[in-house]
Amino acid sequence: MARLPIHWIEARTYRHATEDEARVETALAFAAPGVESAREVLEGHFGNVLVRLTRRIDDGKSIRAVWERWSAAGLTQALDSDVDARVDEDGVLHFRLDKQAAFQERLALAKDTDTIDVRLKMVAYPAKPEVARRVARSILEGAV
Repeated sequence: MARLPIHWIEARTYRHATEDEARVETALAFAAPGVESAREVLEGHFGNVLVRLTRRIDDGKSIRAVWERWSAAGLTQALDSDVDARVDEDGVLHFRLDKQAAFQERLALAKDTDTIDVRLKMVAYPAKPEVARRVARSILEGAV
């Protein structure tokens, strides 16, 4: 099976003061399995403690496994319609998953602000936004 044209996948979310960190970690682990989370303690706007949890997947086999899981859940089809708006000037595809749904072991695009932010760095040569968008379209359509 060919390697997907994705350099890395990064999923991150925040544990707010009112949330149980173990539950937030469970949601993130469901959304992006296979690697450990990096934990960073931050200070919120009002001096409250925030914890950013990040998972970065950068080996081809794990990227393929996560991508196939997302595809089976219908995420890739849902992203296909507005892929051009989701790929930035650095060739990174952006989308957000519903954190509460992930905790309930469901994968769904976010409709509110309680999210898991996902970024995928496309392999694009030459490294231009239009090439990255074309690569993103091809993998979202299942051509790769």
